Amino acid sequence: MFKKAQAELAIVVIVVVIIVFLGWLVAIANRECNRNSDCSEDEYCGVDHGCHDIPVITKTETSVFRSYNLIVPSIIIGIALIITAIIFKWDKLKPKKQIESQKETQKTLQPASESEFFTNFPPATNMKK
Repeated sequence: MFKKAQAELAIVVIVVVIIVFLGWLVAIANRECNRNSDCSEDEYCGVDHGCHDIPVITKTETSVFRSYNLIVPSIIIGIALIITAIIFKWDKLKPKKQIESQKETQKTLQPASESEFFTNFPPATNMKK
């Protein structure tokens, strides 16, 4: 039923599995710790399964009160508000002569009669009715 080559392959697979299992056991045996209780009081168990000193973090005192000079930003915001108010009221602040000259220019662009209108298309000469 089984040939000699299949038996040799099965033996090789079994030997490889045994070697991997023994390597795993050796790796577990070489661990220094598995949990924090395995280490001393001032140490913790790290990811590498070794005991490490717990770092002590000291808090440094800093002053909470800070003084800001807000005069320059407030001047910039004030100037920006004045400029926007001028932009919105520009038509009322312009001299009336400029407004009248603009109205005259607009009047010259209007058609002479109601039947006449402006277009970009050429006039139609041959229209059949």
